[in-house]
Amino acid sequence: MRTPATATRDDDDSPWKDLLDRWQRPFLEFFFPAIAADIDWSRGFEFLDKELQTITRRAVVGRRYVDKLVKVWRWGGEETWVLIHTEVQGEPDPAFARRLYTYHSRLMDRYDRPVATLVILADERPGWRPQRYRHTLWGCEVVLVFPVVKLLDFKSRMAELEASANPFALVVLAQLAATATKRDPAARLDRKIGLTRRLYRCGLSRDEVLSLYAFIDWVMRLPEPLEDDYHRAIQAIEEAEQMRYVTTAERIGMRKGMERGMKRGLESERTLLQRQARRRFGDDVAERAAVLLARIQAPETLEQLGEALLDDADGEVWLTAVQAQVDGADDRKGAGGAASPAG
Repeated sequence: MRTPATATRDDDDSPWKDLLDRWQRPFLEFFFPAIAADIDWSRGFEFLDKELQTITRRAVVGRRYVDKLVKVWRWGGEETWVLIHTEVQGEPDPAFARRLYTYHSRLMDRYDRPVATLVILADERPGWRPQRYRHTLWGCEVVLVFPVVKLLDFKSRMAELEASANPFALVVLAQLAATATKRDPAARLDRKIGLTRRLYRCGLSRDEVLSLYAFIDWVMRLPEPLEDDYHRAIQAIEEAEQMRYVTTAERIGMRKGMERGMKRGLESERTLLQRQARRRFGDDVAERAAVLLARIQAPETLEQLGEALLDDADGEVWLTAVQAQVDGADDRKGAGGAASPAG
C-alpha cells in the first residue's frame, strides 16, 4: 500500500488508481449499482493488471489514463472481466471511443472472456459524452456501447452526495469543488478545509483517511501561501477532534512528492513527443520542437500536440502548432490569467 508521500501523480497515474485499488466494491456500488448487485462479492475479485498491460502497451501517445481490469464472479456463476476506464483529462478526446473499442476487442480476442467496459468522465465539458464506438463499411458494422458516468451530472445531486457514507461521494464532492473553484483560490481553500473536516468525521481508519486525503490534496491544489493556511486549519481541526491523521511533515512531503511526480510526468511526455517527432519528421524538427516543448507546462496541451503530430503530414505545420501553444501560454501569463494547476 502506498504511503501519502508516494500517492502522487506519476506519468500515467493519479490518486484515482489508488482509490480503485482500495475501494473496488464501493466504487461499483456508488457509480454502477446495478452491476455491483449482479456480482457475488463473497467469491472475492482479482485485479488483472498484467493482462491489461499486454493490450495497452502499444497505446497511442498522449496522457495515459487510469485503467483497471478486474475479474469478478456473477451470481449465476459466470466469470466476468470488468474493464474500468477513468477518464481524467480536461479536454475531449476524439479517439476516446475507438481506444475503448480496441481495448475491449483485444481483451476478448486474447483471453476469450466476456468483458464489460465502464467509463467515468471527470472532465469539465458538459457536452462531451462518448457512449459508443461504431464503424460501418459496405453493410458490415461493429458497435461497442459502454455505460458512462459524468461527474459533472452530480452537481444536481448534492444532497445525495452529502448524505452518502460511500467514500466515492467525497471523491465526487472534491472533484466538483475543484472545478467550481478553478479560478477562485480563496473559495477553494474554504471548500478544501470543509471537505477535509468532513473526511475526518467519516469514521474511517487512518489509512483510509490518508488515501482520501491524498485525493483531495491532489485535485484541489492551492497556491503555496494558501496551502500554508490550509495546513494550519487542518492542525486546528485535528486538535479540536482530538485526532492526528496527517502530520505537517507528511503534508509537506506529499505536496513536494506531487510536484516531483508532475515534473516527471511532463518530462516523460515531452521526451515521448520529441522521439515521435524524430521518427515522423526527422532530427531537425525534433530538436527544434524540444526547445519549444520545454516551455509547455500543461499536460493536456502536450496531449493535444501528440494527437496533432499523428495527423499533420508536414513537420513545419506541426512546429507552427507547437509555437502557437507556447505563444498562447506566454500571453496568458502576461495577462495574469494562468489557470490553477489543479483544475
